[in-house]
Order: sequence, then C-alpha cells, then structure tokens
Amino acid sequence: MNDTTSTSLRQFIVDLTADLSPDLRAASRDVGTIDTKSSFHDVVTEHDKATEQKIRTAIFAAYPESVLLGEEGGWASPSGEVTEPSPTDLVWIVDPIDGTSNFASGWDHWCISISATRGAEHVASAICQPLTGRVWSADENGAFLDEPEQDTRVLKLGNDAVPADGLCATEFPSVHKEGRPGDLNRWQEASKHFRSMRRSGSTALDLCYVADGRAVASFSHGVNAWDVAAGIHIIRQAGGFYEGYRDGTEVTPAWDGPVYVAGPSEKCMEVGRKALAL
Repeated sequence: MNDTTSTSLRQFIVDLTADLSPDLRAASRDVGTIDTKSSFHDVVTEHDKATEQKIRTAIFAAYPESVLLGEEGGWASPSGEVTEPSPTDLVWIVDPIDGTSNFASGWDHWCISISATRGAEHVASAICQPLTGRVWSADENGAFLDEPEQDTRVLKLGNDAVPADGLCATEFPSVHKEGRPGDLNRWQEASKHFRSMRRSGSTALDLCYVADGRAVASFSHGVNAWDVAAGIHIIRQAGGFYEGYRDGTEVTPAWDGPVYVAGPSEKCMEVGRKALAL
C-alpha cells in the first residue's frame, strides 16, 4: 500500500482530481441522458456514476485496505464486502460531481469532492472545480488554494469577521427537504445581516468560499456526508468553524449532521444558527 501520511494523501487526491478533470470538462458540454433519483430536483448523469467508478478504482488500486462512501454507489470496498469501518481503516467520502443540476444545465458551478478520513477524523481532502482549475485542499499542515498561473495560497481566516463584511453562500431552504414553518422568514431575517445572499447549487463550493474568504458564512439543511466532508476539513484547517447538527444537537463527526453552520467567526456562525432555529 502507498504512503498514507496526510501530505501524501492530499497530493494523491489533488493528482486524482486533475486526472479526472479533462473528461468532465468535455462531458459538461454534452451531458447526455439526465435521470432523476428522489425527485426531478435530484438529478444524476452517466458522468456522476462513471466518475465515481474511476475514483473507486484509483483509490482501491493505491490503497487496497480502504473503505469508500460515495454518493452514487454507497459503501464499497475492494473485496465487495463492507462492514463497520474500524478506527484504523482509511475511509474515503466521495462526491464525484457536487452540483449535478448545474453540471447538467451547462453551468460551471460544480466540483469533485474527496476526503480521506480515519477514526472519524480528517486526514486529507481536496475539492476541484474543473472548469476554473481551482483546487482547494487540506492536510495536517493547513489548507491551500491552487489556481492556474498563481502561486499556492495558504488559507488563513481571521476570526473577527462580521456578517456585514461579505456574502453568505447558502442552499437554505432546501428543495430536497420538507421545510418548517418560518424557514423563509428566518432566511429573510438572516439576509439583513449579510452584504448579500448567494444560492450556488454546490454545497462543497459554498464551503470552499468560506474557507478562502469569498463568503463569510454558509448554512443549510438536508446535506449528506459526501456534500460536506472535504469542505469541513478545508474550513477548519483554514482556521474557520463548522458545526454539524442532527435533531438540533451537534454531532461528531460533523459530516454526519444533515444540518450545518459554517463561518470564520462566532458572529457569523450565530446568524446561521438563528436562521436554522438551532
């Protein structure tokens, strides 16, 4: 098995997303058949499934003792048998295309999201936006942003941001989850605190934008582990905050919570908590 240190795993993920990007860029111009899963809001393409299979094959070839959780295929292992992961297992959490509705509609706001974890702790992660060439990543040494023709940027958030300093990137209220009375009113109240609100269609990229300072908050409900795992790592290694909740209680690991709040400061986090009635 290859080196499983945090820095080596980060480089492996970054290289893997780079290998996957050309085919996905080409596919985004002609996505082919679009199918639905839970509803017409929840779409999937042949490229989601094919890309997850490529990721699975690459990971299991390099790290055969791994277990993988993917959006399209669920739990998988090289043997085909999946049991409860042990604390020493390398567990990969994968979203082959986060923002599939955007991808299927010809918008550029979609990405590949991969996180390697062990014992419910992050080891290495990366999120790649193939159409822009941006790659956000994290390992034990910190969080990073690579962009074409730019030096690698080390992400460091200050903890003194206030909501009025910038944008809030949120998918709340979610069309994938039955809303609660007052959701829209709380969204409107939250919007008064931020410079403006943005609904991008990709939770993973929303979290990247908090990590690199493009947004000062993100919050939502109805998310899955593959939507947020890599973004959590990048935000936290950049010095920001992320809280995951289930039934109003904060959970560990945070990616197990279908409700989340993220931001660079307590003041920004508090607006998100109030919007979600936490």
